[in-house]
Amino acid sequence: ILGVVIAWSILSSLWSLVYYYRNPVSYLMEYYDPSTPRYVDTTAFRTPENQILDIESYKEELFRLNEFNTYLNDKVPINRRHKDPRTEGCRVQARKLHPDGELTTSSVIIVMYNEELAALLRTIVSIMLNSPMESLTEIIIVDDKSSRDELGPRLDSELAQFPFVRLIRNAKREGLIRSRIIGAKEAKGKVLIFLDSHVEPLPGWYAPLIDRVMGDPKTVVCPIIAAIDHTSLDLVVDKYNTQWGAWDWDMVFKWYPIPPREMQRRDFDDSQPIRTPAMAGGLFAIDRDFFFEIGAYDPGMKLWGAENLEMSFRIWMCGGALEINTCSYVGHIFRRGGLVAKTVSGETALQQNTKRLVEVWLDEFKDAHYEAVPANKDVEAGDFVSRVLLRQRLKCRSFSWYLREVFPDQPRPDRDFAGYGELRGPSDVCMDALTRGVGGRVGVWACHGKGYNQFWKMLLTGEIKNDGRCLDGDAEHPREVKLFDCHGLGGNQQWFITEEGFTRHAGSGKCLSHDGRFLLLLPCDQNDERFYWHFTGGNPEVKKKFYAMHSKQFGYRTVEERQQAEREREKRKREKTEKKLQEQKEAERLKREEDEVVEKKERDDKKAAAEKQLKEKEEAEKRR
Repeated sequence: ILGVVIAWSILSSLWSLVYYYRNPVSYLMEYYDPSTPRYVDTTAFRTPENQILDIESYKEELFRLNEFNTYLNDKVPINRRHKDPRTEGCRVQARKLHPDGELTTSSVIIVMYNEELAALLRTIVSIMLNSPMESLTEIIIVDDKSSRDELGPRLDSELAQFPFVRLIRNAKREGLIRSRIIGAKEAKGKVLIFLDSHVEPLPGWYAPLIDRVMGDPKTVVCPIIAAIDHTSLDLVVDKYNTQWGAWDWDMVFKWYPIPPREMQRRDFDDSQPIRTPAMAGGLFAIDRDFFFEIGAYDPGMKLWGAENLEMSFRIWMCGGALEINTCSYVGHIFRRGGLVAKTVSGETALQQNTKRLVEVWLDEFKDAHYEAVPANKDVEAGDFVSRVLLRQRLKCRSFSWYLREVFPDQPRPDRDFAGYGELRGPSDVCMDALTRGVGGRVGVWACHGKGYNQFWKMLLTGEIKNDGRCLDGDAEHPREVKLFDCHGLGGNQQWFITEEGFTRHAGSGKCLSHDGRFLLLLPCDQNDERFYWHFTGGNPEVKKKFYAMHSKQFGYRTVEERQQAEREREKRKREKTEKKLQEQKEAERLKREEDEVVEKKERDDKKAAAEKQLKEKEEAEKRR
């Protein structure tokens, strides 16, 4: 009996292992029970008196710790399923892809630092549930020296359930960029898939990425990023895919509407990939050999920030292509607040990384960035000679080529902006978007020279933009100035700034001022310095064009026009004076001639009288 029991136990264990390796997803669904919350320590937050916080305060503390709803996140099943978001066109495309058994091998690389454990585990499980295990070789987790207790032995214990998940622990803090390089060097798959540590790949996400890279190893492919709300943790999928990755001259990644030319290139087919100028950087697939051939990531960059734009420029300029595959969806938790990576020197890693990007790749356009973000000009960015030599060795194209061929839709400071950079008022205050989003009031803040909320640009249409939104004189609240999506119709979103800086609003006829906190639309007062604003950057020739287009509408003449008018007035005055002087001289000449005639007549009369008198005297003498 004992022998039978032992044999049965061994056979059951062997069967479980075989079953797991043949179909780990089914094994996970059958044996993995995530229903009991295990990842949030309910004794973690206590008052100084060692009392547990009330439930609402506790939830907020958890929210503040991770910048998303951690309390709810711990109650969401680790293996939760989502509906297939793909359109019918994508389902048709899926039938043309390689079968799962023919897809090349891949390695998923996830870098994490102090990630919430439930979110990390859900990321791993979501990958397993929605990926063909015949192709997915491994999931590599690179722990960038996390400091949370739950990410120590507890994480090791959790990951022990997944034999094909490899955990690499950095001996010191390396940052996202260098950690991704570490993970890529350890990867065995032919395709590298980089993901964030708080995502949920959706059904059908895997094959479109791998198949496209197999077809063209120099094409880098990004999935559609579906937002997971940081409060409700609900998934929000945009099936229309109307945006692509772009950037502005402050070198910050932005989502912009896809231009008509790209829609036309895709034959208005939503299932066709988008050739995007830039990628968000967190989620993408790339051929492993091509990744290292073009220089991987810049190891001189610190922590994280700007590496996505640097790689985007390098891919396009050095022989590759960058696409967003509209048939691949990955959910992503967007945190409530932004994270700022600081270096030891106190400057943000983003500034230092951006400086390296600008100096290596922007060529003659780097001055446009420094005018937009003056603070970056003097940032110490370290030695980047090796990246310049890499660009030369790869024979990469110029940034001018990139703007012409890849992103011709990008407005250029030397051609399209009447003004850009900081919009400064008196007393060193700048117009500031205050991160309030659409419909938020625009205010003023001390100028910091770092761009972002204080980076503005004025187009030839008279629109003043920040992060793709337009300055708007709110019709419902006539004194308030807000940010709204641009509609291109002028009116409340059309402005005019004179050369002296006096700023008028087309919709109301009022002028732009402030109360020390928010912008205001008030009756114009040229004697109040708060009504005057000026951009830190701008092309004089474009300004002339702007004034030529709008001066008549606003009844304004430029300084040059006023000077020309003054010169014409002086000329007319001079001509009038000269004419008057000439007339005066002519009158004097005529008077002299008249006087001469009168004098001559008087002389002649005197002479005639004298001769007559003499003759009469002679005749009298003769008679006598």
